[in-house]
Amino acid sequence: MHILIFVLLVFGLSSSSWAQQNSVAASTADTPETGEQSSAELSNQAKTNVKPEKKQSVTFKSLAQMNELIELGVPALALSLLDDEQNKRRQFTPDWYGYEYKRILIMASLEQWPQLITRTQWLFDTAVPDRHITERIRLWFETQQVIAKLQLRKSAAALQQLQRLMWTTKIEDRDPSLPVVWRQLVIRAYLQMQLDNDARRALVTYERDYKVDEKNIDWVLLQAQVLLRTNRPKQAITLLKQLSSEKAVDVEALLLIAQLQNEPKNAEKIQQLMREQLDGQILSRPARWAMSYVAYLSSKVLSDTAEQILYLESMLSLDIKYPVFDDTYKVTADDLWNLYNKQGLVIANDNGLLFGNDVPWQELSNKLIKNEPEKALALNTALVLHTNNFATRQQQHKTIVEIIEKRKNGLELINQLYLHSSKVKDVKLLPEEVRYRLVDYALSESNYFEASEIMNSLDEPPEGKSLFDWRMRKARVLILHGDYQDSENLIRRTFAEKKSITIAELDRYIQVVFDFQTVQQHQQALNLFELVSMQGLSEQLKREIYFWKAESYYSLEKYDRAALFYLESARAVTGEEHDLWGQSARFKAAGALVLAEIYVDAEKVYKDLLFVTASESRKSLINQSLQKIRLLKSVVISNE
Repeated sequence: MHILIFVLLVFGLSSSSWAQQNSVAASTADTPETGEQSSAELSNQAKTNVKPEKKQSVTFKSLAQMNELIELGVPALALSLLDDEQNKRRQFTPDWYGYEYKRILIMASLEQWPQLITRTQWLFDTAVPDRHITERIRLWFETQQVIAKLQLRKSAAALQQLQRLMWTTKIEDRDPSLPVVWRQLVIRAYLQMQLDNDARRALVTYERDYKVDEKNIDWVLLQAQVLLRTNRPKQAITLLKQLSSEKAVDVEALLLIAQLQNEPKNAEKIQQLMREQLDGQILSRPARWAMSYVAYLSSKVLSDTAEQILYLESMLSLDIKYPVFDDTYKVTADDLWNLYNKQGLVIANDNGLLFGNDVPWQELSNKLIKNEPEKALALNTALVLHTNNFATRQQQHKTIVEIIEKRKNGLELINQLYLHSSKVKDVKLLPEEVRYRLVDYALSESNYFEASEIMNSLDEPPEGKSLFDWRMRKARVLILHGDYQDSENLIRRTFAEKKSITIAELDRYIQVVFDFQTVQQHQQALNLFELVSMQGLSEQLKREIYFWKAESYYSLEKYDRAALFYLESARAVTGEEHDLWGQSARFKAAGALVLAEIYVDAEKVYKDLLFVTASESRKSLINQSLQKIRLLKSVVISNE
């Protein structure tokens, strides 16, 4: 559970009385008269509202429908529908504000914090005070902006904004719920800024001024974290036990942390409990992170370096974007480097190794890699962090990556260690082979910023890697950047310089073409498919290429050409035209022919399919399609 989200939800969707009160405010007295908008305002509105036409079959019905879509787990669809519907309303009217409230709540559910800040700031910069926006409405949106800043760890800016809201706004402009929320947010800001005593004083004052809901999970968690930060674990335990029936992972984890802080002697028992829950269990990422963190703390109490490393690796590999708790309970790649180093130095001392004489280190590493790779990893880390020999450092980094890469989620951990740590100050210091692998990982995660940063540090492919492979990676990075034409130009230049390509190279090339299709650049995908000669390719590969070309033509609404390539795909493999692939391709071809209004050919393809298919459900679908064609043909005849 992200501990700040609750404020926005309680303040919006969950608090029906507040929402009703403000929806009335937004539709009556509290919404200023908009009057006639100037041409400049209308121009700004047009710029804001212009969006490409969407082809969604789900249509907007009501604002209540937005809640249903969020509950179904498709908030992005809700936001898209709301976007289209709001654009039909005049800016800053009561109706428009109703959609704007809902927009902010959906953006929060999507954790689009930077976008939320940008959107609210656009509103403040655009809406004319007392004409387009009242102070009461502004305060609600400012509060949401503060929440987003706290989620992004912009604590000082959030605190400064909160102080301004509390000290300079008029009481009559505030909804009664606002001061309560502001005071809670101040406590969170203090915690993020490590101002524990200030957080404690703010908490005591809050409890004196307001009635506290002891059944509110998020509020109790906030109190408990303040108590733990100020060394009051017994009070935190008492508080958290009130919620023991909730079975929420953050409550259970924080209770165990409090018990560990109160009675360190229970560390082994708690660690064993966490190990049992983690081993073989299907858990959400936040739940696995929270349990691993408790186990990690227990290992620290027990001074068990190997176990600490194990749980740190697990947490970093999960790549949680937002902490389960506040910044007190976080781990970093630097922590893991330090533990590797600590363990490595112990191993080195036990074996009498000395810095400056790298050969014995390498010999021991080679012995450990096969049967004790964890020790080899630690040993190489100790050497890489202490040696001044550039060549040695390069080799040890390569060895570290090779050891970790063999693990499940290895690339995730490598990414954390090498791109999110102060121990590696410049990616250019890493061996080219290491950077090459990090590019692959960034591409697999569609992280264009990291991929391009690493690519920029490499002028040419590492030793043993082909220029073709390297350029295909670069082409993918350009696609992620949105530089589609540059990517196509690079590919064309590469093909112009190369007379032929291998099957392995073709696989990598086709992946780039798939990327063009994914970002809906279908014409460029087709252009690039044309660079590949079908001569000499296996029938299976031809079948796949024909199919993907058909998909692009279909997306471009060139249905007749799509049908031709679907049919080519169906018959590409000799003797297999009636297998499942062939049937599916012909079924798609028939559908494309219907859209192209070539009903006679579509009917023939469907009837041929009906003869060979064994699936009753597929037969039923084909018969329905044939009935549709008969109806369409009758309409054509009647119109003649």
